[in-house]
Amino acid sequence: MFTKVVIAGFALSMAPAVEKPNFLIILADDMGYGDLGCYGSKQIETPVLDRMASAGVRCTDGYVAGNVCAPSRAALLTGRYQQRFGFEHNLNRGFPTFPERLGIPKEQKLIANHLKDAGYRTGIVGKWHVGDSIPEMLPNARGFDFFFGMHGGGHDYFPQPRKHKLMRNEDKAEKIRTPYLTDWFTEEAMDFMAADGDKPWFLFLSYNTPHTPMQAKKEDLERFAHIPDKKRRTYAAMQWCMDQNIGRILEGLKASDQLENTLIVFFSDNGGSVTASAACNAPLRGMKGSFLEGGIRVPFIWHWPAGLPAGKEFGEPIISLDLLPTFMAAAGAEMPPRERKVGRKSVVEWDGQNLLPFLRGENEEAPHEALFWRMTLRGSAVREGKWKLLVNVHTPPALYDLENDVSEVNNLYGKHPEIVERLWGWLNKWEDTLEDTPHWLEDAYWQTYNRKLYEHDYWLTQPGRDDDYRGIKR
Repeated sequence: MFTKVVIAGFALSMAPAVEKPNFLIILADDMGYGDLGCYGSKQIETPVLDRMASAGVRCTDGYVAGNVCAPSRAALLTGRYQQRFGFEHNLNRGFPTFPERLGIPKEQKLIANHLKDAGYRTGIVGKWHVGDSIPEMLPNARGFDFFFGMHGGGHDYFPQPRKHKLMRNEDKAEKIRTPYLTDWFTEEAMDFMAADGDKPWFLFLSYNTPHTPMQAKKEDLERFAHIPDKKRRTYAAMQWCMDQNIGRILEGLKASDQLENTLIVFFSDNGGSVTASAACNAPLRGMKGSFLEGGIRVPFIWHWPAGLPAGKEFGEPIISLDLLPTFMAAAGAEMPPRERKVGRKSVVEWDGQNLLPFLRGENEEAPHEALFWRMTLRGSAVREGKWKLLVNVHTPPALYDLENDVSEVNNLYGKHPEIVERLWGWLNKWEDTLEDTPHWLEDAYWQTYNRKLYEHDYWLTQPGRDDDYRGIKR
């Protein structure tokens, strides 16, 4: 039996306790590493996410597998480095390739498929952006029981009846439910979590906040009137709105007795877009699109009262690839073999690690020996322990000691040849395991853009409450 409870205007089902936890991924879009209070922001208020961090596990060295939106999401959804199936760049419809190659290949299993097989009801709300050129690439064909959102990478935050691109499953949404898109995504998410049924659920809440276009509600803008720069003020207002909507979700889960046994993971799909939205990645240098820390390191918060400690800081490197095996372990489900033989080659089926013993303190080793990044024609990087090798096509190679130089300002490449050789070895060995080549490439324009990412003079300290922060120093 389910009892209806109304919270903030939404009917929520009082669900009976389930042995398996629910899973909720909340993904921000182009959010800066330093733009949460719990990650040092002095300008942007995020009280809900700050409370989540204090009641859960806050990761200082959380990474995503891609430095731009679509490849990062492809890795998250598959639990595999996206280079394994040719998804290295943002989608490029102008590149001469077959439609069935422009996205996550249809034969590739997603996290929704795995959890559906494990007895879960599955849904996605928000941004898809991993392929829509053929019907077999769309969410409802990829293991998701429910989809509401847009297939592409961006959307106006004030959708109009005849000008929006929002879909409910396979049909265009007929009417505007609420004027602001972040609020609308939240309402759809709460409906999904409240649906009657005896199955546990998995929801991917894929906000497009605070991705461009820079649009915020009037009342949220007024809250940040003290910020001089209009773009930064709008960004802060969008962040505030997302934070408050996450608060509504937590209230709803608590009222329906689901919060205790729901594993929530919050992070961003890549680093903040400093020039486009005045995001702040301080103390990290770089931004979205680069292999500097500001492009790939993101806030990572884990919250599961029934299964994880509260008030813990975790400092070892983790990556978004870890979500799939972690969720499967929490669900009591088995992962398929990590590798399978295809001819003479071993194909790696999944790349992450089950983080539960690490986040709980049961295993004090580092979850990963090394982490890897690559975008053909842009560069690559590898991190092993405190050391990071960065190979950018526009600048000399660099070696950084992230333990003592998190801002990556001191290039030690010429001072530690033995470490350089070892990290090159890691990178070469990893690339040897990749069974595919890029299925498409980005436009030539992005080469000039890429070079500038390493030339900008970034803020490496958090701006104060009233500082005129505009992203990069003028």
